[in-house]
Amino acid sequence: MTRNLICALGLGALMSNAPLYAAGDPGIALPPVPREVLLAANEAPARIRHVSAASSENDRSEKGGTPAATLSLGPKTIRVAPGTTAIVEVAIDHLNRIVTPFSAPQVRTVSPATTQVDGNAVYVATANEDPVSLFITEKGDTATAISLTLAPRHIPPREVRLVLTGGVVRSPAPSVKPPRAMARNDQPYVEQLATAFRALARNRVPPGFRLRKAGRKERVACRQPGLSVTTAQVLEGRGLRILAARARNKGKHPIVLDEHRCGADAGTVVAAVAAWPKSRLAPGDQTEVYLALRPREPARERDDRPSLLGDRR
Repeated sequence: MTRNLICALGLGALMSNAPLYAAGDPGIALPPVPREVLLAANEAPARIRHVSAASSENDRSEKGGTPAATLSLGPKTIRVAPGTTAIVEVAIDHLNRIVTPFSAPQVRTVSPATTQVDGNAVYVATANEDPVSLFITEKGDTATAISLTLAPRHIPPREVRLVLTGGVVRSPAPSVKPPRAMARNDQPYVEQLATAFRALARNRVPPGFRLRKAGRKERVACRQPGLSVTTAQVLEGRGLRILAARARNKGKHPIVLDEHRCGADAGTVVAAVAAWPKSRLAPGDQTEVYLALRPREPARERDDRPSLLGDRR
Protein backbone atom coordinates (compact mmCIF):
# COMPACT_ATOMS: atom_id res chain seq x y z
CA MET A 1 0.00 0.00 0.00
CA THR A 2 2.80 2.33 0.79
CA ARG A 3 4.27 1.72 -2.66
CA ASN A 4 0.96 2.52 -4.37
CA LEU A 5 0.68 5.75 -2.38
CA ILE A 6 4.15 6.93 -3.50
CA CYS A 7 3.37 6.24 -7.18
CA ALA A 8 0.10 8.14 -6.93
CA LEU A 9 1.84 11.14 -5.40
CA GLY A 10 4.49 11.14 -8.18
CA LEU A 11 1.88 10.96 -10.92
CA GLY A 12 -0.01 13.86 -9.35
CA ALA A 13 3.11 16.00 -9.35
CA LEU A 14 3.69 15.40 -13.06
CA MET A 15 0.10 16.31 -13.92
CA SER A 16 0.17 19.54 -11.91
CA ASN A 17 1.58 22.88 -13.11
CA ALA A 18 4.18 23.15 -10.38
CA PRO A 19 7.75 23.68 -11.69
CA LEU A 20 10.22 20.89 -11.37
CA TYR A 21 13.83 21.55 -10.40
CA ALA A 22 16.81 19.35 -11.03
CA ALA A 23 18.66 17.89 -8.14
CA GLY A 24 20.76 20.51 -6.44
CA ASP A 25 19.21 23.48 -8.37
CA PRO A 26 18.31 26.19 -5.85
CA GLY A 27 15.92 27.76 -8.40
CA ILE A 28 17.54 31.26 -8.47
CA ALA A 29 16.76 33.36 -11.58
CA LEU A 30 19.40 36.03 -12.49
CA PRO A 31 17.83 39.41 -13.32
CA PRO A 32 18.87 41.15 -16.60
CA VAL A 33 21.46 43.97 -16.34
CA PRO A 34 19.96 47.34 -17.50
CA ARG A 35 21.64 49.00 -20.50
CA GLU A 36 22.19 52.21 -18.51
CA VAL A 37 24.41 50.32 -16.04
CA LEU A 38 26.59 48.98 -18.87
CA LEU A 39 26.98 52.43 -20.45
CA ALA A 40 27.84 54.05 -17.11
CA ALA A 41 30.76 51.62 -16.68
CA ASN A 42 32.49 53.09 -19.73
CA GLU A 43 33.84 56.64 -19.59
CA ALA A 44 33.56 57.01 -23.38
CA PRO A 45 30.59 54.84 -24.37
CA ALA A 46 30.28 53.74 -27.94
CA ARG A 47 27.64 55.59 -29.92
CA ILE A 48 25.03 53.40 -31.61
CA ARG A 49 23.76 54.49 -34.98
CA HIS A 50 21.36 52.74 -37.31
CA VAL A 51 22.48 51.55 -40.71
CA SER A 52 20.79 53.03 -43.76
CA ALA A 53 17.71 51.51 -45.37
CA ALA A 54 19.99 49.59 -47.72
CA SER A 55 20.70 47.01 -44.98
CA SER A 56 19.84 43.46 -45.75
CA GLU A 57 16.19 42.50 -45.35
CA ASN A 58 17.23 39.28 -43.61
CA ASP A 59 18.50 41.24 -40.60
CA ARG A 60 15.17 43.07 -40.35
CA SER A 61 13.14 39.89 -40.53
CA GLU A 62 15.24 38.21 -37.83
CA LYS A 63 14.89 41.20 -35.49
CA GLY A 64 11.23 41.87 -36.06
CA GLY A 65 11.61 44.63 -38.68
CA THR A 66 14.02 46.85 -36.66
CA PRO A 67 17.02 48.20 -38.61
CA ALA A 68 20.43 46.76 -37.84
CA ALA A 69 22.78 48.75 -35.60
CA THR A 70 26.55 49.15 -35.61
CA LEU A 71 29.10 50.65 -33.25
CA SER A 72 30.72 53.91 -34.31
CA LEU A 73 33.95 54.92 -32.55
CA GLY A 74 34.46 58.66 -32.70
CA PRO A 75 37.80 60.51 -32.98
CA LYS A 76 39.96 61.15 -29.95
CA THR A 77 40.99 64.72 -29.16
CA ILE A 78 44.28 65.24 -27.32
CA ARG A 79 45.56 68.55 -26.00
CA VAL A 80 49.30 68.86 -26.50
CA ALA A 81 51.83 71.49 -25.51
CA PRO A 82 55.24 72.25 -27.05
CA GLY A 83 58.08 70.66 -25.09
CA THR A 84 55.99 67.77 -23.71
CA THR A 85 55.47 64.28 -25.10
CA ALA A 86 51.97 62.87 -25.53
CA ILE A 87 51.42 59.10 -25.57
CA VAL A 88 48.76 57.99 -28.03
CA GLU A 89 47.42 54.50 -28.72
CA VAL A 90 47.20 53.59 -32.40
CA ALA A 91 46.22 50.49 -34.35
CA ILE A 92 48.60 47.83 -35.61
CA ASP A 93 48.39 46.83 -39.29
CA HIS A 94 45.92 49.65 -39.93
CA LEU A 95 46.14 53.21 -41.20
CA ASN A 96 45.87 55.81 -38.42
CA ARG A 97 45.06 59.48 -39.03
CA ILE A 98 46.54 62.29 -36.93
CA VAL A 99 44.99 65.72 -37.52
CA THR A 100 47.51 68.43 -36.59
CA PRO A 101 47.07 72.16 -35.92
CA PHE A 102 49.62 72.94 -38.63
CA SER A 103 48.67 73.96 -42.16
CA ALA A 104 51.65 72.10 -43.68
CA PRO A 105 53.01 69.59 -41.12
CA GLN A 106 56.44 68.05 -41.38
CA VAL A 107 57.28 64.74 -39.65
CA ARG A 108 60.66 63.78 -38.17
CA THR A 109 61.19 60.19 -37.01
CA VAL A 110 63.72 57.36 -36.98
CA SER A 111 61.04 54.68 -36.65
CA PRO A 112 60.44 52.20 -39.49
CA ALA A 113 56.73 53.07 -39.36
CA THR A 114 55.26 54.53 -42.54
CA THR A 115 54.18 58.20 -42.44
CA GLN A 116 52.49 60.29 -45.11
CA VAL A 117 51.35 63.93 -44.99
CA ASP A 118 48.14 65.03 -46.68
CA GLY A 119 47.05 68.59 -46.00
CA ASN A 120 47.11 69.15 -42.23
CA ALA A 121 46.83 65.41 -41.47
CA VAL A 122 49.54 62.79 -40.93
CA TYR A 123 48.80 59.14 -41.76
CA VAL A 124 50.80 56.56 -39.77
CA ALA A 125 50.97 52.78 -40.25
CA THR A 126 53.02 50.28 -38.25
CA ALA A 127 53.23 46.47 -38.35
CA ASN A 128 54.56 45.73 -34.85
CA GLU A 129 54.13 46.76 -31.23
CA ASP A 130 57.32 48.83 -31.04
CA PRO A 131 56.64 52.43 -29.93
CA VAL A 132 56.86 55.11 -32.62
CA SER A 133 58.33 58.51 -31.71
CA LEU A 134 57.42 61.50 -33.86
CA PHE A 135 58.21 65.19 -33.94
CA ILE A 136 55.68 67.22 -35.93
CA THR A 137 56.43 70.83 -36.91
CA GLU A 138 55.21 73.39 -39.38
CA LYS A 139 57.11 73.14 -42.64
CA GLY A 140 59.67 75.94 -42.75
CA ASP A 141 59.20 76.87 -39.07
CA THR A 142 60.63 74.61 -36.34
CA ALA A 143 59.93 76.98 -33.44
CA THR A 144 56.82 75.01 -32.42
CA ALA A 145 57.14 71.22 -32.26
CA ILE A 146 54.73 68.51 -31.10
CA SER A 147 56.29 65.37 -29.65
CA LEU A 148 54.27 62.14 -29.86
CA THR A 149 54.93 58.58 -28.75
CA LEU A 150 52.59 56.19 -30.50
CA ALA A 151 51.79 52.95 -28.65
CA PRO A 152 50.61 50.35 -31.20
CA ARG A 153 47.74 48.14 -30.02
CA HIS A 154 45.43 45.57 -31.60
CA ILE A 155 42.56 48.01 -31.95
CA PRO A 156 40.56 49.41 -34.89
CA PRO A 157 42.03 52.29 -36.93
CA ARG A 158 42.07 55.55 -35.04
CA GLU A 159 41.71 59.22 -35.80
CA VAL A 160 43.49 61.48 -33.32
CA ARG A 161 42.99 65.22 -33.32
CA LEU A 162 45.72 67.34 -31.75
CA VAL A 163 44.85 70.65 -30.10
CA LEU A 164 47.85 72.84 -29.35
CA THR A 165 47.97 74.58 -25.97
CA GLY A 166 50.57 76.71 -24.28
CA GLY A 167 51.91 78.15 -27.50
CA VAL A 168 50.94 79.74 -30.77
CA VAL A 169 51.77 78.19 -34.09
CA ARG A 170 53.84 80.61 -36.12
CA SER A 171 53.36 79.84 -39.75
CA PRO A 172 55.94 81.40 -42.02
CA ALA A 173 54.61 84.27 -44.06
CA PRO A 174 54.51 83.32 -47.71
CA SER A 175 57.21 85.08 -49.64
CA VAL A 176 55.52 86.53 -52.68
CA LYS A 177 58.03 87.56 -55.26
CA PRO A 178 56.94 89.93 -57.99
CA PRO A 179 57.02 88.34 -61.41
CA ARG A 180 60.28 88.98 -63.17
CA ALA A 181 60.11 90.97 -66.36
CA MET A 182 60.83 88.92 -69.45
CA ALA A 183 63.93 89.68 -71.48
CA ARG A 184 64.41 88.93 -75.16
CA ASN A 185 67.59 86.96 -74.59
CA ASP A 186 65.99 84.67 -71.97
CA GLN A 187 65.40 81.12 -73.06
CA PRO A 188 61.74 80.90 -71.88
CA TYR A 189 60.84 84.25 -73.46
CA VAL A 190 58.99 82.76 -76.44
CA GLU A 191 57.38 80.10 -74.28
CA GLN A 192 55.98 82.74 -71.92
CA LEU A 193 54.53 84.68 -74.83
CA ALA A 194 52.93 81.52 -76.21
CA THR A 195 51.52 80.66 -72.75
CA ALA A 196 50.01 84.13 -72.41
CA PHE A 197 48.40 84.02 -75.87
CA ARG A 198 47.13 80.49 -75.22
CA ALA A 199 45.39 81.68 -72.03
CA LEU A 200 43.80 84.58 -73.92
CA ALA A 201 42.47 82.20 -76.55
CA ARG A 202 40.81 80.21 -73.74
CA ASN A 203 39.20 83.40 -72.35
CA ARG A 204 41.46 83.38 -69.29
CA VAL A 205 43.80 85.94 -67.76
CA PRO A 206 47.42 84.72 -68.07
CA PRO A 207 49.27 84.08 -64.79
CA GLY A 208 51.06 87.19 -63.56
CA PHE A 209 48.85 89.58 -65.57
CA ARG A 210 45.96 91.83 -64.61
CA LEU A 211 43.08 92.83 -66.86
CA ARG A 212 41.77 96.37 -67.42
CA LYS A 213 39.96 98.40 -70.05
CA ALA A 214 41.93 99.95 -72.87
CA GLY A 215 42.66 103.67 -72.76
CA ARG A 216 42.12 106.13 -75.56
CA LYS A 217 45.71 105.99 -76.74
CA GLU A 218 46.00 102.23 -76.49
CA ARG A 219 44.92 101.13 -79.93
CA VAL A 220 45.82 98.28 -82.27
CA ALA A 221 46.25 99.48 -85.85
CA CYS A 222 46.28 97.02 -88.76
CA ARG A 223 46.98 98.70 -92.10
CA GLN A 224 44.72 96.65 -94.34
CA PRO A 225 41.89 98.01 -96.50
CA GLY A 226 38.41 96.97 -95.33
CA LEU A 227 39.62 95.84 -91.90
CA SER A 228 38.12 97.55 -88.84
CA VAL A 229 39.95 97.03 -85.52
CA THR A 230 38.52 97.94 -82.09
CA THR A 231 40.75 97.62 -79.01
CA ALA A 232 38.85 96.74 -75.82
CA GLN A 233 41.17 95.09 -73.27
CA VAL A 234 44.68 95.53 -71.89
CA LEU A 235 46.60 92.95 -69.85
CA GLU A 236 49.70 94.07 -67.95
CA GLY A 237 52.36 92.01 -66.24
CA ARG A 238 55.84 90.52 -66.50
CA GLY A 239 57.17 93.62 -68.21
CA LEU A 240 54.67 93.30 -71.06
CA ARG A 241 51.47 94.95 -72.20
CA ILE A 242 49.06 92.85 -74.27
CA LEU A 243 46.31 94.57 -76.24
CA ALA A 244 43.24 92.50 -77.11
CA ALA A 245 41.24 93.85 -80.06
CA ARG A 246 38.35 92.77 -82.30
CA ALA A 247 38.98 92.81 -86.04
CA ARG A 248 36.07 92.78 -88.51
CA ASN A 249 36.00 92.58 -92.29
CA LYS A 250 33.83 95.46 -93.43
CA GLY A 251 34.64 94.97 -97.10
CA LYS A 252 32.95 92.97 -99.81
CA HIS A 253 35.81 90.57 -100.39
CA PRO A 254 37.58 88.02 -98.16
CA ILE A 255 40.63 89.27 -96.24
CA VAL A 256 43.60 87.36 -94.91
CA LEU A 257 44.69 89.21 -91.78
CA ASP A 258 48.41 89.94 -91.96
CA GLU A 259 49.80 90.11 -88.39
CA HIS A 260 52.97 91.83 -89.62
CA ARG A 261 50.91 94.87 -90.60
CA CYS A 262 49.54 95.37 -87.07
CA GLY A 263 51.19 97.69 -84.56
CA ALA A 264 50.54 100.19 -81.75
CA ASP A 265 51.99 103.44 -80.39
CA ALA A 266 55.51 104.47 -81.28
CA GLY A 267 56.88 104.25 -77.72
CA THR A 268 56.74 100.46 -77.68
CA VAL A 269 58.12 97.50 -79.59
CA VAL A 270 55.85 94.74 -80.89
CA ALA A 271 56.94 91.45 -79.31
CA ALA A 272 54.30 89.16 -80.81
CA VAL A 273 51.01 89.28 -82.75
CA ALA A 274 48.37 86.56 -83.10
CA ALA A 275 44.85 86.30 -84.51
CA TRP A 276 42.30 83.92 -82.98
CA PRO A 277 40.31 81.88 -83.90
CA LYS A 278 40.96 82.56 -87.59
CA SER A 279 42.96 84.88 -89.81
CA ARG A 280 40.96 84.48 -93.06
CA LEU A 281 37.85 86.65 -92.78
CA ALA A 282 34.89 86.55 -95.11
CA PRO A 283 32.80 89.73 -95.46
CA GLY A 284 31.28 90.41 -92.05
CA ASP A 285 33.48 87.90 -90.20
CA GLN A 286 35.23 88.81 -86.91
CA THR A 287 38.27 87.57 -85.04
CA GLU A 288 40.40 88.59 -82.08
CA VAL A 289 43.87 90.10 -82.40
CA TYR A 290 46.43 89.89 -79.56
CA LEU A 291 49.34 92.31 -79.66
CA ALA A 292 52.16 91.97 -77.09
CA LEU A 293 54.17 95.15 -76.52
CA ARG A 294 57.33 95.76 -74.56
CA PRO A 295 58.92 99.11 -73.68
CA ARG A 296 61.52 100.39 -76.06
CA GLU A 297 64.99 100.04 -74.57
CA PRO A 298 66.81 103.33 -74.05
CA ALA A 299 69.97 103.88 -76.07
CA ARG A 300 73.00 102.92 -74.07
CA GLU A 301 75.51 105.68 -73.53
CA ARG A 302 79.13 104.82 -74.09
CA ASP A 303 81.37 105.81 -71.21
CA ASP A 304 85.02 105.42 -72.22
CA ARG A 305 87.89 105.55 -69.76
CA PRO A 306 91.00 107.35 -70.89
CA SER A 307 93.96 105.01 -71.08
CA LEU A 308 96.92 105.72 -68.80
CA LEU A 309 99.26 104.65 -71.59
CA GLY A 310 97.92 107.07 -74.14
CA ASP A 311 95.88 106.43 -77.23
CA ARG A 312 96.96 102.96 -78.40
CA ARG A 313 94.11 102.42 -80.90
